[in-house]
Amino acid sequence: MSGALQSDKILVVTSSPALRALLELSLEEQGFEGQFYEKAQQALEFLKAHTPRAIVLDDAIEIDPFSIASRLKMSRRLREVPVVLLLSDSDERAKLTAEFVRVEHVLSKPLDRKAFSSVLRRLPQQQPSL
Repeated sequence: MSGALQSDKILVVTSSPALRALLELSLEEQGFEGQFYEKAQQALEFLKAHTPRAIVLDDAIEIDPFSIASRLKMSRRLREVPVVLLLSDSDERAKLTAEFVRVEHVLSKPLDRKAFSSVLRRLPQQQPSL
C-alpha cells in the first residue's frame, strides 16, 4: 500500500444521483475533479492504489460512514486525508461521533453548496509526503 499514487482528486461516495450532480458541480466550480463511487467497497478498492486530496462520504451509502471514517483514520497513509461527512441527521450525537472518529467536516443534508465550497477552499494545497 505504500506505493499508492498521490491524487489531486476528491473521492466521493454517494448512491444519490442528485447529490452526485450537486457535488460534481461544486467540485468543478472550485477547480477539483471528483472520483465518484456508489458503493463504499468500490471506494475502498480505489483507496488501495490512490491517496485522494479529500474524501466525501454520504450517510446514505450501504455501510455506516462513521465506521468507514474510523477505518480510514487508522491507516497511516490516509489518516491526514480530510474526511467530509454528509449527514441527513446531524444531531449532537452524530457530531460527537464524527469528532470521536476524527472527521474534519460534518455537513447537513440537504447540502448547502456555499458551505461545501467553503470546505473545499480550506483544503490543504498539497497532501503531505509520507
